Amino acid sequence: MARWAAFVNRHGIPDAAWLTVDAGNYVDRAGTGGCSNKCQFMVTSYKDLHYDVLNLGRQEVWMGYETLRAMMDTVKNTEFVSANLIEVKSKRPVVKPFVIKDYGKFRVGVIGLLNEGDFPKGSTLLDTANMVILPHKEAAKKYIPSLARKVDALVLLTELPSVLLDTLVKTYPEIDLVISTGGLRSGETPTTIGKTRIVGSGSSGYNGHYAELEFNPAWKDSLGFRNFQEPLSDTYDEKGVWADRLAAFNSMPLSVPKPNPVPPATQKKLGTNPAPQTTAPAQKKS
Repeated sequence: MARWAAFVNRHGIPDAAWLTVDAGNYVDRAGTGGCSNKCQFMVTSYKDLHYDVLNLGRQEVWMGYETLRAMMDTVKNTEFVSANLIEVKSKRPVVKPFVIKDYGKFRVGVIGLLNEGDFPKGSTLLDTANMVILPHKEAAKKYIPSLARKVDALVLLTELPSVLLDTLVKTYPEIDLVISTGGLRSGETPTTIGKTRIVGSGSSGYNGHYAELEFNPAWKDSLGFRNFQEPLSDTYDEKGVWADRLAAFNSMPLSVPKPNPVPPATQKKLGTNPAPQTTAPAQKKS
């Protein structure tokens, strides 16, 4: 995030319309059951970095419904998307399926999709009392064609593996750009399927990948595309407020997240009332 702030400062164009997005998995796995130091640092920094749209990835969903809601409440100026994450009680999407960013003569649609394969049936990683994940094909069929008719460019944020992603963009060639998360190799080397560009940070997590898209209504369904990559190290030498924030964050003690409690509805369903998880000193047997 510090590198991104520096990149924006160096390459910022005063009259440019920035659209800043994240494809998902921006909180750490240790954040389950509560937002850890790293999680808090990430989500509270989005406001300063003017992030517009954040997709919900598997690691965000792993945190559970209540923690997910609490996290989103801390980022008031950023919109969250996921077209196939559904609230059990209301049967409505937990967040917006997509958003449309209007730049006057040009409109960009941003939609997010989870990979249902990351949450196999019976998985304890999904808060099934509150959330369910629909097949991505079902959500894509429902939203992508209608969204494409409303916008000049369509961006998909996702963590779908390559074989599913290839099929999806061939089915919906109206998708202009796919941004994949750092959990996969999809897009680590920029690829093109039909007219759809696919980019991502790569599975290593240390590949800085910057993509610049240029839209012009006169080009109709075409867009300009430039990108470059740079390897990222573990160190950050950019001077300024972000270097100070990183130093302060790195000096913080690691937080230990609380375990996910079993929701009351699940307790009732199981016919159990599990005791709270506690630890006690071992006692020597006499």
